[in-house]
Amino acid sequence: MSDSEVTMAQIRRLAGVGRAAVVSWRRHHADFPQQVGGTETSPTFRLVDAKSWLRAHDEVRDPEPPPEPATVTVAGGATVTLLSPDFTTNTLWRDGFEQLGGFIAVDAELPWPTVDIERAEVPGHAPFAVQRADVDISYAASPTLRYLKLTWPVPRRQALGAATPDDFPPTTEADR
Repeated sequence: MSDSEVTMAQIRRLAGVGRAAVVSWRRHHADFPQQVGGTETSPTFRLVDAKSWLRAHDEVRDPEPPPEPATVTVAGGATVTLLSPDFTTNTLWRDGFEQLGGFIAVDAELPWPTVDIERAEVPGHAPFAVQRADVDISYAASPTLRYLKLTWPVPRRQALGAATPDDFPPTTEADR
């Protein structure tokens, strides 16, 4: 088991519930994370998948303060704010995939099933663009939020420079 994998006991501690609750979630929720290792009697799951599932089902005990929101501007200029963003890389597949997820407003509109990301600004990461990210939007345990997951192969991401004051044209004579 690697540091990026967790057991059912660790998921139980993350959620602050008993063993039976995690066993029940695994049996009764089709979207429960898939086993990535371990054995049939002691399975392991990707930590990022377990945390995402717990957040989406409002099962996180004493959550850490939420990180700063991320913003994603898609082709056409629409900008979406992602609350509690989670940016991860999965190197298990040959080419590797990256994923950006977070909670968005119920009325936020995004193209589906794919979208070109013109600019993503995620706290702790340099701005980037992505050509043709897969879009997955699911309902969260909230009447005002949905969970957005954008996924793409690593080679499709392109680093962008951070905007500086010199990037913007002067707006007044004094700014020139």
